[in-house]
Amino acid sequence: MNNVQFIDLDENHLESCWRIVEELDQHYDHPIGGNWTREKLHDEICNHYGLGICDSAGELHAFCLYRQFPERREIMLLATRPRLHRMGAMRALIRSFIDASPTDEPIWLEVHAGNLPAIGLYESLGFELCGERPCYYSDGAKALLYQYKRLR
Repeated sequence: MNNVQFIDLDENHLESCWRIVEELDQHYDHPIGGNWTREKLHDEICNHYGLGICDSAGELHAFCLYRQFPERREIMLLATRPRLHRMGAMRALIRSFIDASPTDEPIWLEVHAGNLPAIGLYESLGFELCGERPCYYSDGAKALLYQYKRLR
């Protein structure tokens, strides 16, 4: 993707993030990562961390919400505007997130077992399947747990 910038998210990005979540809810047949409400999204953005990717006009294309723990970073939500799927925005965002993360900290995320494009992306970036949570999502599907560790 050309002419993009990475930004740290704050409360001012809530509406843009919420619009992306709503677009994804309408786009997919499966849940996109738990039960995201506007309030939960607000709490995550204001009390934890977020990284976004914008075009030159400032439109948010994709975002990553994550939490920092003493021994790891855990991605809570990854979201891309559906019209931009398979155009490299999420790959660029995750790559930037990995590059900015401390080398000794693993990165964790979970994904709906039916989200095959996301699974393929995560695995192509070096995330490895490390577990699952049966019947985790509201549709009864399991969550697949992935971890990224840099080789030392």
